[in-house]
Amino acid sequence: MRILKLMSASLLAVAGCGVANAATIQSFDSGWYQNSGFTAGVSNINVGSSNLSGAIYNNYLAFNLTGLANQNISSATLTFYGGNGTNTSSTSETLGLFDYAGNINALLSDQFSVPVFTDLGNGKSYGTAVVGSGPISQFSVTLSAAAIADLNAAAHNQGDTRFAIGGSLLSVSGPFANEQLFAIFGPQAALSPAAYLTIDTVAAVPEPSTWAMMILGFFGVGFLAYRRREQSLSVV
Repeated sequence: MRILKLMSASLLAVAGCGVANAATIQSFDSGWYQNSGFTAGVSNINVGSSNLSGAIYNNYLAFNLTGLANQNISSATLTFYGGNGTNTSSTSETLGLFDYAGNINALLSDQFSVPVFTDLGNGKSYGTAVVGSGPISQFSVTLSAAAIADLNAAAHNQGDTRFAIGGSLLSVSGPFANEQLFAIFGPQAALSPAAYLTIDTVAAVPEPSTWAMMILGFFGVGFLAYRRREQSLSVV
């Protein structure tokens, strides 16, 4: 009976492994690329269109999901810190978030690249946010199901757990428009980290085949204990 109780307790412990947890992960790198492919290797996340040069900017945020390999991400929110630049437009603007499908080393190398610029502004949508004019206040975006799937893929990648989010100003009217988010002027410095992820996770539940092997193992232990008990009784 004692063996059966121990087996039941063990199975219940395993079944209860889907405990919810929360993690906060700061961005470890950020920056922007122009439509010409130029990037200055800076940490500010300017996005939109310059009225001076006509350049279009896409930005990015990079995160490291190390430590989440045994977790399943169920939801995530991206929060931009307040006080990180200005919306130069006289109206609100819509920021779009996208997947980055390219090589993350190429993204972080700060090398001239039109493909990186393009990648940051299209592909799978991770969410949108409407940002009011004037100084940027803190705001959050609930990430889409596509983002959750990609976050899980990165977290469970044994070779590289880094993850990048691209940004593009969806409401920009064209080149030479005075429409930029997170624009930095004068002595103001860009924030680093620029944003953080709030991630809800659940501990990974064993696969059905794993459950079957565990149950067989428990029954095997129980059977051996039973046989030993029967042998000891017969000797007496």
